[in-house]
Amino acid sequence: MMEECWFKNKIKIYLVPKYHFRQMIFICLFGLVSVSPAFPQTYFQQKINYKIDVSLDDNHHELHAFETVEYINNSPDTLHFIWFHLWPNAYSNNNTPLAKQLLRLNGKQRLFSDLELRGFIDSLHFEINGKPVRWNLLPGQPDICHIFPDAPMNPGDSIIISTPFHVKIPKGVTSRLGHIGESYQISQWYPKAAVYDQSGWHPMPYLDQGEFYSEFGSFDVNITLPANYIVGATGNLQNQPEAEMLDKLASDTAWYKKTDMEGTSFPTSSKQTKTLRYKANHVHDFAWFADKRFHVLKGKVKLPESGREITTWVMFTNDQAELWKDALQYVNDAILFFSKHIGDYPYESYTVVQSALSAGLGMEYPGISVIGMVESAYSLDEVITHEIGHNWFYSALGFNERQYPYLDEGLTSACTTRYMNKKYPDKKLWEVYVGKIKMARFLHIEKMPIQRMQELERLAQARNNLEQPIKLPATDFSDINYGIMIYNKADMAFNYLRAYLGDSLFDATIHEYYRKLIFTHPHPNDLRKSFETRTVKDLNWFFDDLMGTVKRMDYKIVELENQQVLVKNDGELASPFLISGITGDSVFFEKWIDGFEGKKWIEIPSGNYAEIKIDPGHITPEINRLNNNIKKTGLFPKSDPVRPQIFFSVEDPGKRSLMYIPAANWTRENGFMAGVALHNGFFLPKRIEYLVMPFYAFGNNDLAGFGRVSYNITPFEKFIRKATISFEATQYGAPGNQNYQKIKTGVDLYFKNKNMNSSLTQKVSGDYFAVSDLYQIEQEQAAAMNSFLQFGYQLEQRRLINPFSVQALLETGKSYRKTSVEFNYKVSYYGQNEGLDIRLFAGTMLKNKSDIPFYAFSASGRSGREQYLYQGSYPDRFATFPDNFFSRQMTLSEGGLVSALNDSLGYSRRLVSLSFTSTLPKINKWVPVKPFVNLLLNDHGFGNGFDSPLFFEAGIKAGFWNLFEIYIPLVVSRNIDSVSGPFKNRIRFILSLDSFSKEKLFSKGGI
Repeated sequence: MMEECWFKNKIKIYLVPKYHFRQMIFICLFGLVSVSPAFPQTYFQQKINYKIDVSLDDNHHELHAFETVEYINNSPDTLHFIWFHLWPNAYSNNNTPLAKQLLRLNGKQRLFSDLELRGFIDSLHFEINGKPVRWNLLPGQPDICHIFPDAPMNPGDSIIISTPFHVKIPKGVTSRLGHIGESYQISQWYPKAAVYDQSGWHPMPYLDQGEFYSEFGSFDVNITLPANYIVGATGNLQNQPEAEMLDKLASDTAWYKKTDMEGTSFPTSSKQTKTLRYKANHVHDFAWFADKRFHVLKGKVKLPESGREITTWVMFTNDQAELWKDALQYVNDAILFFSKHIGDYPYESYTVVQSALSAGLGMEYPGISVIGMVESAYSLDEVITHEIGHNWFYSALGFNERQYPYLDEGLTSACTTRYMNKKYPDKKLWEVYVGKIKMARFLHIEKMPIQRMQELERLAQARNNLEQPIKLPATDFSDINYGIMIYNKADMAFNYLRAYLGDSLFDATIHEYYRKLIFTHPHPNDLRKSFETRTVKDLNWFFDDLMGTVKRMDYKIVELENQQVLVKNDGELASPFLISGITGDSVFFEKWIDGFEGKKWIEIPSGNYAEIKIDPGHITPEINRLNNNIKKTGLFPKSDPVRPQIFFSVEDPGKRSLMYIPAANWTRENGFMAGVALHNGFFLPKRIEYLVMPFYAFGNNDLAGFGRVSYNITPFEKFIRKATISFEATQYGAPGNQNYQKIKTGVDLYFKNKNMNSSLTQKVSGDYFAVSDLYQIEQEQAAAMNSFLQFGYQLEQRRLINPFSVQALLETGKSYRKTSVEFNYKVSYYGQNEGLDIRLFAGTMLKNKSDIPFYAFSASGRSGREQYLYQGSYPDRFATFPDNFFSRQMTLSEGGLVSALNDSLGYSRRLVSLSFTSTLPKINKWVPVKPFVNLLLNDHGFGNGFDSPLFFEAGIKAGFWNLFEIYIPLVVSRNIDSVSGPFKNRIRFILSLDSFSKEKLFSKGGI
C-alpha cells in the first residue's frame, strides 16, 4: 500500500481473542499440535485452492456467492480446527477492531451506525466434504471464525470446505472494500483461510492500518454482473469474447481527443448479464474492480531475463483522465525496472485500475492494483510504481505483512525511490509541494531535491525522540510512525545498505533471495541470511541496530590535520558512513568508513577540494548534519552556511536557518511599535531553538519586545523522552514612565510512552520568574523585581474522541504558597470537533501572609492588571475595568467566571469551580456560537450576606479558532447580580495569541 505523506495531510492487537471458558479449554487441550508445533521444524507451506461463483447485485450493492475451498495440510502437525477470516464483518458494527482503530486514528465515532457505511458477510453454512460442520465467530471479533472438522486433519490430508455467502458492500469511504455509486472495489470479500506455518496459526482481524498474511494456492472465480460493466481482476481472463471486447476498447482512442473529460455519471446497467471467469496460480488473494465507465489501455512487456511476454492493462474513468493517458508507459517502465533488478515479473498479466480508495493512495493485490485520486502525473507514476513493486514484495514473496510490515513496504519503497530518482534525477521539492517557481525562489528552495521532504519527515520524529524500531508489527506503530518508519525510514535504510554494498552486490543478493524464495513465506532471518552469506560482511549494524532499535546516527568532524580528519561518534549507532572531499557541488573523492564508537583519525586523499563533508548526498540517517563538515582553510573552518529567509521556508538540515518576519505591535504605554521576529524555524526540531522579537516603540521612544531561547536534550532509551531548558525575557511599557520586565527560566521534562499507540502524554515542569512588582507599577512607583517559583505536572490524553487533561500546580512567592488542580474533559458528540467541554478547578492557599490581594485565587477571569506574572498578550494591560474596550480582555482561569467580580468580591483562599461549554450540533459549522455555564464555590460565598454560597452564570460565547472569543453572560445568580453592575459590564473577551504557539501547532507530533 502507498501511504500519503503525513505532513501534507494523515499494541500488538494480537490476536488472542477473549474466548468463552469452554473455548479456551478446547484451545489449550489441542493447542500443542494445532497452535504450537514441535520445534525444531523444517519449512512447510499449506496449499489452499479456491473456486468461487459470485454475482453482483448493483441495485442493492450486494454479492451473492458460493465458495469451495480445497485445504491441503502440508504440515507435520495434526489440525483440529481451521481459522477463517470473514473480513467484510469488520464493517458490521462499532465494536470491531477496525471500528476501534478508525476511532483512534480518525476520530470516526459510531461510524457503522450509518447503514450506507455498514458492511457484512452472512448466509454462511460451512460444510466439509459435503457434511455440515460446527463453526463459530470469535466473541468481539466477528471477522474471524473457527471451523471444526468432524475428524482431525492428519499430515498430508486434504479436505473440501464449502459455503454459500452473501456480502453487503459498504460505501467505499472507510477502507478498502466498498462502492461509490456503481463503481465497485471488491477486496478482502470472501471467507478466507488463515495461514498455518511453523509458528502456528495466524488469525487476524481486518484493519485499515495493518495489512495481511495469506496462504498461496489457486483461484478459479466466476463473476456474474450486468453486461456493460468492465472488470479488472487478479489472474487471467478466460472468456475470449470479453478479451476481444477489451482489445476493442483499448484500440479506441476517441476519448483522448475529447476536450471535455468531466463526465463521470454512471450509464444505466444492462438488463443482460455476463459471467467472466478468471484463473490464477501461485497467488494468495483475489480482488476485482468493476465500473461501467472505464477507459482501457493495453500493452505488452518482454521480460529481460526469460524473454517471456506479459500483458499490461490500465483502466480509468474521466476523472483525471489527462493524468492517466501516459499510465501504460508508467506500468511498462516499472515492470521492466523491477524485473531487471529483482527478477522477472511472476505472473502473466498486470492490471492497474483507477477507483475509490480510502486506505492510502494505492493498494496492491496479486497481479492488480487500485489507485485513488492523485495530484500530478509524477505522483501517479510514483504510486503505480510502488504498487507494481508489491508484485515482488508481497505477491511473490508472501511476507506476514501484519507482523513484519517493513519487509514488503520497506523493500518496495526503497525500489520505488531508486526508480523515481533514476527516472526524474532533477526533480525538485517545490514542483510537488509548492507548485510555482516564483514561490520556490521566494522561499529559496528552488534547488532543493524532492528527496529532502522524506528526510524532514523522519527528522521531525527522530529529533523529538518519537521514533520506533522499524521491525515492529504494524499494530505497534503510532499512526504517524506507521508511515514514517516502515515507508520512509525503511526506504532510507535499504537504500543506505545498497549504497554501502554497491548496486551490483545489492542487486545480486536480492535477485538470489527472490529466486530461491519465490511463492513462499520468507521470514526476516531469510533476508538477513541472504545478505550476510552473499556479501560476507558483518551487517549487525543494519539488521540489529538500524532496523531493530532507535539508535541515532550522529558522526561529528572534530578537526583536520595533515590529511587526516578526526571524527567522533556522538550517536548510538555505529554504522558505516561516507566521507567526501567537495568544492561546491563537485565531489573529488568518496570513501566509506566502517562504523565505530568514540573517536577515530581517518586518512583522506590529497586534492584541490575546499571542504570535507560526511554524507553530502544525504544517504545515511544522520540526525544532525550541522557537524558534518570542515573547510580546509578559513578562520572558522567548521562554520555552517547560514540561510536567511523572510517569513518562513522549508528548512534545509545541512544549513543554519535564520528566518525573519517584519512585525508590528501596539500597547497603550508603548504606542505603535515596529520590529522584526527572528527565529530558526518551527517545523524541524533543533537542539537550540530561538525566537526573538525586538521592537522600537514610537510612543515612548524606547525598546520593547520578547525573546526565548531553549535547549533540547533527547536521552536515548530513558524514561524521559525530552528535556527542554528555556530562558525568556520580556519588556514592555508600564504606567509611571517605566517598563515592566519579566525573566523566566525553566525546565520541562516530557516522559516517554511505553505504548506509542497511546495518545497519553505526561510532563513535569519547574519555572523561576523574576518580574517587576505589579502592585508598585499600578501605584506608579519604581518597581522592584519579585521572585516566584512554579512546579507543575500535566497529564494529557490527546485522543481525537473524548480527550482530557489534568494539570497540578504548586506556586510559591516570598509571602505566599498555593496549589491547584485543573481537569478538562471533552465529551464528543458526533466526532472530534463537536462536543461538551467540561472544566473543573480546585485551589487552596497553603500560606498567605501578603497584603497584596491578587496573589490569591481569582473568582473571575483575570484582566491584564491582575496578571502579576504578566501572562498573555494585552494591548492595554493596565486598563481599569470597564474604562475602555481593551479593559474587558481577560484570561479565563482559576474560578472561571466571566462576570468581573474580583474587585468587588475579592480574591479567594479556597475555591472550586465547574464550567461547561457546548457546541451546537450542525449550527456551529456555520455560526461559531457556543452556550456556556459556570459554577463557583469559594470562601466568600459563606457568611458574607449572600443568599447562596453558589455563584452561577450562563450565557453564550462567539469567536474563532480560540484566538478571539466574546463572552456574554445572559443569566447570573443573585449574588453575582448584586455586585457586578449593569448587564453591559458582564461582557468580556479573550484574545489569545498563544493559540499559534509552536507547542499548539505541533502538539499532535508530541512536541
